[in-house]
Amino acid sequence: MIPRAIRLAAAALLAFAPACDDPLQERAIEALGPEAPGVPRGPLHRRGQPCLTCHDGASGARAFSVAGTVYVTASAPDPAPGVVVELVDADRRTFRVATNCAGNFFVEPADFTPRYPLFVALESGSYRVEMDTPVQRDGSCASCHGEPASRSKAGQVYLHATPRPFDASGCP
Repeated sequence: MIPRAIRLAAAALLAFAPACDDPLQERAIEALGPEAPGVPRGPLHRRGQPCLTCHDGASGARAFSVAGTVYVTASAPDPAPGVVVELVDADRRTFRVATNCAGNFFVEPADFTPRYPLFVALESGSYRVEMDTPVQRDGSCASCHGEPASRSKAGQVYLHATPRPFDASGCP
């Protein structure tokens, strides 16, 4: 007979095993680096990073089907709050979500799980811009979009090609 303390310890280890069973994912999460100083974990954290690295439903964090960050312009660090991100999947189902004060948006699988390809547009007031190519397989925008732009990264997701004033009232 196995003592109760050993059974409880084994059960506790097994409960945490799913979060530690994928060394590639663990390395990808470590590669993201530490949280930004002064920004607690939550909807405003890690802007511009590949959200589904952690929010994939397997690592213990809340699962997202699509998530990313929108900036005001292509090369500026200013997030674009209140931008509506329109997602249209291969079945022509549409889902719309707004960015928060960090420019982040996220969609939970219970609300919308797209069938790829996924077509994306950004809207702010009467201004609308559509992504030139559809998303083929990954709901984490920063998997393809990131800084600096390179042969393997398309650069950050942005609303305007040139600098312009942007109303961020209501954000700290």
